[in-house]
Amino acid sequence: MRLRFLILLLILPATGLQSQNKLSVIFQQEPSRSTSIGTIKRGGSLYASISDLVKLFHIKSSHSLASQKLELETKQYTLRLTANNPFVVLFDQNRTGNVIQLQNIVVYQAQAFYVPAEEFINVFDDVMPEDISFDRTRPAIVVGKTLARSPFDITGLVTEEKNNGYLIRIQCSKTLSDYESWTKPIGDDTWIYVTLSNARADIAGMNKTQPHGFLKKVLVFQSPKSAQLTLKIKGQVTSTELVAAEGSSDILLTIHRPTEEQIAARKTRDYEKQLERERNRWKLDVVVIDAGHGGDDPGTTGTTRIKEKDITLGIALKLGKLIHKQLPDVKIVYTRQKDEFVELYRRGQIANQAGGKLFISIHCNAMPHKPNAMNGFEIYLLRPGKTENAIQLAERENAAVKFEQGYEKHYQELTEENFILLTMAQNAYVKYSEKFADILQQEMGKKTTLANNGVKQAGFYVLVGASMPNVLIETAYLSNKRDEKLLKSANGQQHIAESICSAVKRYKEEYERSLQEGKDFGTGTR
Repeated sequence: MRLRFLILLLILPATGLQSQNKLSVIFQQEPSRSTSIGTIKRGGSLYASISDLVKLFHIKSSHSLASQKLELETKQYTLRLTANNPFVVLFDQNRTGNVIQLQNIVVYQAQAFYVPAEEFINVFDDVMPEDISFDRTRPAIVVGKTLARSPFDITGLVTEEKNNGYLIRIQCSKTLSDYESWTKPIGDDTWIYVTLSNARADIAGMNKTQPHGFLKKVLVFQSPKSAQLTLKIKGQVTSTELVAAEGSSDILLTIHRPTEEQIAARKTRDYEKQLERERNRWKLDVVVIDAGHGGDDPGTTGTTRIKEKDITLGIALKLGKLIHKQLPDVKIVYTRQKDEFVELYRRGQIANQAGGKLFISIHCNAMPHKPNAMNGFEIYLLRPGKTENAIQLAERENAAVKFEQGYEKHYQELTEENFILLTMAQNAYVKYSEKFADILQQEMGKKTTLANNGVKQAGFYVLVGASMPNVLIETAYLSNKRDEKLLKSANGQQHIAESICSAVKRYKEEYERSLQEGKDFGTGTR
């Protein structure tokens, strides 16, 4: 009896330890494959072992010790995880990347990666052929039957012309319940912005949509928590409505055209007065200058250990003085004027509260290994990154959120409560951002000795919150000795500031001229 009691004492702690460190994986179609994987607990959240998932599902993986990144390769997709980072990048076969934000960071512990179990399984389900879900009541990972399905929630558009307007069917592979649309007339046409929350769009496929008839242009943008469709419609629009299609998971966008009487009424004197008020309201009278990083967040460092935060502040202050002198009717707003840490979400708030009409975020680039031959400046727009370097750069800049106290709470609020409206406003300014970026790369190419690496695109968090035309400038490479020497010098910073100021002046002139002439800014067409 005593021996049996001792055996029980030995068994019970071991059993309790196993229940804390293992998560069941149940294969409903193949019970013999059912097993368990390793877990840890962190901050009250359950984390699952990626190495165990890789072995269980026979997935190829590669791990970079230098960058602490892990890539998982399935037949159609690649998932990239970064240690101590909440962002997961999903690549398709064309290496087009979509950034997905988890509420909790990926943990790297004892040379192994762990992911927040429930959150990650929702992402994992999208790239695997099996139906995979997380059952929080057990808890357990449940693997169902293999499905022939699209990993994308939004797969295409079908258009149809009606007597009183137009109908656009947004094809969806699952039922979406949270969506919104709004319109903006520009010239003789109308832009419609549709935001679908908690949805992933087939960007590569949908961007190949050939405009025809009333649909003049289609742009698709993917954000961590939503997908945005930007549609250019021929002519004027009185109203739009989004409704669920009966008998399917599709969403219908109904577009109503104005009658001839309504069009005539819009051309009255009162309408012209209203139009003039609108033109004045949109004049470029506030420029927001954002010096990247600051305080506890030094940014990247150079070959001589100089810090990015000091250089960006120097350029920002010089730029503000130049604009104040050369464009006295423009108000300058800084996100920071000293060496202090300002949260990424706060930078957008500062810009919006000031009524900003242009947001310029100043940064310095760097390669992982220093010194490095890579050099020159790059201008970035807020869009999903299309190249490996752009995605890596966005991951590095976005990782600054880890310096923010309680950042999980702030960015959960941003993505869930404000992200839809903010990104809808973003889409309204895409072509203005593109125009300024083009002018800026021309001016920096002419007025500095830096190599011109052109205009690129990536998903930067600091730009998400700024509801106005915006760009992020990677002024030069601190990992390049020649670039670093220029960035460190007062003359070098002054030349960069002068080129940015020159671009602001050119952009302001062309932009406000287009407002007066009623032209579609950036195309020169009525």
